[in-house]
Order: sequence, then C-alpha cells, then structure tokens
Amino acid sequence: MNLTDLFSVSAIVGGTATVLGWWLKTRIDTSIRHEYDKFLELFKAEQKRSDILHAERLEAFKLLSSKLLGLRRYCHANSAEYGERSEFEPRPDSLPKSERISLLQHHELLVRAMEERELFLSPDVREEFHKLFNKMGLGFNLELWLCSGNDPQELNAESLYNLIAKHVNIVMNALYKDLGFPEVVSPNKALKSLTPLAGTD
Repeated sequence: MNLTDLFSVSAIVGGTATVLGWWLKTRIDTSIRHEYDKFLELFKAEQKRSDILHAERLEAFKLLSSKLLGLRRYCHANSAEYGERSEFEPRPDSLPKSERISLLQHHELLVRAMEERELFLSPDVREEFHKLFNKMGLGFNLELWLCSGNDPQELNAESLYNLIAKHVNIVMNALYKDLGFPEVVSPNKALKSLTPLAGTD
C-alpha cells in the first residue's frame, strides 16, 4: 500500500467515524430530548392535578369552616350557659339565628357540606369528621333530655359542649393541613373541662 492509498483509507475511516459520531450524538440528543419532554409533560400534568386539588380543597375549607365555626360558637355559648362562667361570656340567645339551632341541626348542616366536598378531603380529615360526629351524637341525647325538662344525670353539659368544641379545632387543623398550612388552632384553647361524664376527674 502506497502513501496515496494510506491517505485515502485514513480519509474514509475518518469520514466514517465523523458520520457515526454525528449520528450517535444525534440519537443521544434525541433520546435525551424525548425523555426530557416526557418528564416535562408528566410534571405539568402533576402540577395541574395538584393545582386543581388545592383549589377544590380551598373551596371545601371555605364551605366547611363556616359551619365548623358556627358549631364552635354554639358549643362555647352553651358551655357558658350550663357552667359557672362569667356573665359577660356569650350565651345561646346572643348567637345569630342561623347558629341558634339544635346540635342535631348543626350536625345535618355539616354532613351535607361534607358530602358535597368529600371527594377532595384527605382520609385524615374524613376520619376527624367522623370522630366529631360521634361526639356530637352524645349531645343529641343530652339536648333531648334538656328540652324535655329532665336532668341528664350521666352527662355534664358544660364538659360535653367543651369536648365537641375541642374536636372542632382538631378538624379545623386537619383542614389546614390539607391546604399545606401549619396548625393554627389550639385544640385546648379556652377549654376548662373535657370530661363529658358528671362526677369524674
């Protein structure tokens, strides 16, 4: 092989290597771009889903918090009514008409509002709502006895209303957590007794 042939072979090999290098780089770039585009689409879809969920949870919070705050005011007013509290604390007759309803009616309003947005509530929030409803169930019997003029000897009205108000705060915190906010309501705020049974410590 003479020098000319050697140069020709070298040129062919060099050209082939250049073409193969360019082709390989193009394939790698295309593959990377494809994976990047795929990841970007997944990220956008997840972000959109997250935005929709956050918006729906915000609407759920607005709807449910108004009912929960009304229930908490109702419980605080009745706790003051049946407990030895300052005469300057709000009583049931100072509540707006929409809140001056029975515990059973408060329960029905909450259940209806929760059912409207239950799809967008986390399992933790739903669990806390069910715990609240169980505590409110004790209050249904209490208010029936009070309305009939009987003395509910087994239940302490002040303590039971306080217990329900405390769990309202727990539910509120669970709703805040769904929105990514820190706890802002102290479950024990303004509570003196959490024991619903009379004569117990």
